[in-house]
Amino acid sequence: MSQPASWSVLNPDSLYSRVRRDRTAAEYDYWRTLRPVADINSEEDWTTLCTLLYRDTGLSKGILTRNFGALDTLDRLPRLKALIAETYLLDLYHLSIISKAIGKAPTELQEEDFLWRSLDEDLMALFTPSRPQQLLPGTRTINNTIADTIASVKNLAAPQVPDPWGKPTPEPEDGPTPCEDPAATMRSLPPADDAGRVSSLFVEPLPDDRLNFSLTVDQATGVLLTDVLSQAARTRKTNQANAMVDQLLDPVSLTVNSLLYRASDVDDAPVFHPTTGILTEEAAQTLQDMVTQTLDMDAARDAETPQHDMTHPIRCCVIGRDWTCRWPGCNAPATHLDGDHRINHEDGGPTRADNMVMLCRHHHNRKTDVQATYLLDPVTGDVYWHFSDGTYAVDLAAGPLAPRKKNWVQTYSQRAARAREYAARKAAAEEFERYQADQEPRPAPQPYEPVLVRHRAPPEEDPPPF
Repeated sequence: MSQPASWSVLNPDSLYSRVRRDRTAAEYDYWRTLRPVADINSEEDWTTLCTLLYRDTGLSKGILTRNFGALDTLDRLPRLKALIAETYLLDLYHLSIISKAIGKAPTELQEEDFLWRSLDEDLMALFTPSRPQQLLPGTRTINNTIADTIASVKNLAAPQVPDPWGKPTPEPEDGPTPCEDPAATMRSLPPADDAGRVSSLFVEPLPDDRLNFSLTVDQATGVLLTDVLSQAARTRKTNQANAMVDQLLDPVSLTVNSLLYRASDVDDAPVFHPTTGILTEEAAQTLQDMVTQTLDMDAARDAETPQHDMTHPIRCCVIGRDWTCRWPGCNAPATHLDGDHRINHEDGGPTRADNMVMLCRHHHNRKTDVQATYLLDPVTGDVYWHFSDGTYAVDLAAGPLAPRKKNWVQTYSQRAARAREYAARKAAAEEFERYQADQEPRPAPQPYEPVLVRHRAPPEEDPPPF
């Protein structure tokens, strides 16, 4: 008899899981007790409340703000709220991760009910188990899920802006709209040369005589810089900060591969990047124009090499399926990790996608030391980890080539279409409201009636005594 799908953190046979659930339930009760009943309408009121709560609880303003904000976010996700109330699957730490990720959406978009319904739908899909003893999704998976949802409906609030790479903004089908503001016309022009790519560079002296550099760029440039710095750090065997400094002051030649994933059988399919997630349409088009090689991931999935190391197509396939290190709880991006043979190559294990997973060097060594073993489902990419105490846990593949993510791409395309329809209906409704307001009879002007105001003369002061 097969076991039902479940979360490993809700295992009733585990003492730690039972204690965790009780602690989480008590945590929610505690924070609901602290939560203010009345709306806080000013910064002064909020400061006063935080001061009083700090006096009685010792909790800082930052912690209070984070957890109250997380509870406010949960109130806008009714299905997820009901799930937590029933199971206490997510504690306030995980809820604050969700709240912070949603807070990155454009302010205008956060006012749209369509966004919150979409978030509730996708988060419920993420937190509904499909395997027994399934591992709770990690921070990176949660953030990626929310970022992908925001991207699927972002056109509800995204203004049309000039392309920072110098491509002109496409004109609407009915031709350009005359603009009476010359400043707006100047802003709409493509940037001169490449100046528009860098939005800002800020240099700030620090108290310890160091300098802080803050650079803001468009997404396409950021993707390229991220990949260059990642490769530079590997080449120089240092961290990315030092690699950036060294590459600027003492440049060396680098060969950098930027990986983009896009479904070929779905119209309007999004483009994924391993560390950035879903790209904007503008960034995706800019980077796709630079593509020098296109790989068929269906062919790579079935390909095999007699060598120990994966070929480039096979490696790209495994990265696209796994997306992160597959060790439980590890969020290291898969792009520069080790490829591990489920059945060792020297024991006859093939170098093929259905026998490979991505592991960071640290956890690759732990697996080699037989601190844990795993089974790999060749169809779904799910990894079943077996531990020395006789327990097991299941890690689901989270990349765009994983079966459940490939199904989500269909949802993305359909939701993007619904988002456009929603935006069009909303715009039409607002236009109709303005039309109705213009058609309403305006009150007739009141006849002018002069008003006589009588002024009483001030009393005479007593004459001076001289």
